[in-house]
Amino acid sequence: MKKWCPKTVFIYASGALAGYALLELLIYLIFPFWKAKSGDLALCVLVLTFACACLTGKKQFLMRSFCTAVLLMSPAFIGLLAKQPLPLPMQYRTIAFSLIISGAFFLLQSLLPLGKIRRIVSIFFYAIVFLVFLLPWGYFFASHSLLNATAVLAVFQTNPAEAKSYLLDFMPWQAWGVMAVLLSAYVFILRQWQPSLVCLRDSLKNRWGFMLVVFCILLTGYSLYRTRDNFYKHLAWESQRGLQAYRDFTLYRNARAAALKDNLAGISSGRDGVYILVIGESQNKMHMSAYGYDKETTPWLDQMKNDTHTVFFTDARSCHTHTVPVLSYALTAKNQYDQRDLAKSTTLIEAAKAAGYETVWLSNQVRYGAWDTPTSAIASEADEQEWLNTHVGETTETAVYDGALADHLAQIKPTDKMLIVIHLMGNHGSYADRYPKDFAVEQGATAEYDNSILYNDYVVQHLYDTAKQMPNFQGMVYFADHADDVDRNIGHDASRFTQDMTRIPFYMIFSDEYMSRNPGVLHELREHAQVRFTNDLIYNTMLAVMGIMVPDDYEDKNDLTSPDYDSDKARFRTLHGQKELD
Repeated sequence: MKKWCPKTVFIYASGALAGYALLELLIYLIFPFWKAKSGDLALCVLVLTFACACLTGKKQFLMRSFCTAVLLMSPAFIGLLAKQPLPLPMQYRTIAFSLIISGAFFLLQSLLPLGKIRRIVSIFFYAIVFLVFLLPWGYFFASHSLLNATAVLAVFQTNPAEAKSYLLDFMPWQAWGVMAVLLSAYVFILRQWQPSLVCLRDSLKNRWGFMLVVFCILLTGYSLYRTRDNFYKHLAWESQRGLQAYRDFTLYRNARAAALKDNLAGISSGRDGVYILVIGESQNKMHMSAYGYDKETTPWLDQMKNDTHTVFFTDARSCHTHTVPVLSYALTAKNQYDQRDLAKSTTLIEAAKAAGYETVWLSNQVRYGAWDTPTSAIASEADEQEWLNTHVGETTETAVYDGALADHLAQIKPTDKMLIVIHLMGNHGSYADRYPKDFAVEQGATAEYDNSILYNDYVVQHLYDTAKQMPNFQGMVYFADHADDVDRNIGHDASRFTQDMTRIPFYMIFSDEYMSRNPGVLHELREHAQVRFTNDLIYNTMLAVMGIMVPDDYEDKNDLTSPDYDSDKARFRTLHGQKELD
């Protein structure tokens, strides 16, 4: 055992500090990144140097620390592979943080006595490391992108079965094999390099050795603080901010309702009748024959788009590529083109109820109650709710196909003023799960998706046929939340954004009564049938179709029924304003 004394401590400290200064100097001279705090890399070397001074078995300690750090610094490598490199300062800090946290664990592990407690702590630490390794690499293999806050929020808005379906559809089996081999190799290496755990505990018995250990721990704490602005903190902070916005949306619900109640005199009562809003899922109009696709996937819409009762929009796009971000804007007064706070934005259901409408929410989607997202919060405001998927929050395997929604629609007792929102499972992956065998008619690389489009057309036809039999039916509006990029087989992952993920169908079908009573509305809608529209403006347009005016929310430039609708293509965007549309 090393005899610790002031001279020995001085030699170690001086050597380590001199090495640190030399590394900082070399980095400054070779790489002009001083302002980027590239010295964090040198600082982690200093930490590991002092840790080695406290331990025997230095080689084993360094190898275990390095192997663990390589797993933790995966985001830096993935960013380069995905051509989405982290900002240079964040790369440095992520690598330094990984080395420091790994060394710190193995240093502090040596303080624990051999036995059950040490094994439990070690297993817990390794489990975290494995998870941190698997998540970004698994996401990369599935999406060829770096894990980001949007993807994390999507996890909170989904459920285990949907995540499983996504991974099976988009993550190749070769990727699973590579990850299994890497983890197996890691476990094997750890078992080979057994660390020496005696010297650190013995060092604590010596005053100077104890001081060196304390200094090493303090230095480690300072280093972790200095490298705090790394990939993991950035990801956690952005994800937490997004989740908090979703929670705030629900918390403000009572305040929004009170505000509407106070201002009820200013809200127009709207037009009598039954109005239906149908929300499709993951539907790409480029795979619909009504929009020019070369396979007959929408025979009913092919005919209806030329019907005098139909207004068929040709340039509709989605405001995001994930369901919850889309519907949190589409079904509220919030949109990409204003500075309104989402949490305080009036919802479509709230506005309709304030205007005296009975409201119904009919869905074949999974109910996302576990995280109380805006979609579930909006749905919960409806006077009547019916969820056909009985596996609430646990699965995407629908108990019934979307066709059953027409039967449930027929059972609704209409009132003089009613808004019915129908949320389809639509064309959500896995596509083969979305239609009965009778609709498996198409062939080719995208056959399953095309079959789901064909079935969706059948479903909407029956919804319309059922709706128009209702007394006082006025109109049905249909739009999809977003599209899937089926031709590239990349789904609708925002981190792999393509324009095809935003190309959605959008159309309206009205009754003879509505058309005769509201010729001005029909005129403006037809005038705007060929212009650009993003579905975050559904709130404005749907209320206008129903004749509801919320003075504090109304924006004529975002209302398709208004002659002042702003159709300038340059203003339209997606991903909540982050991306331009082609």
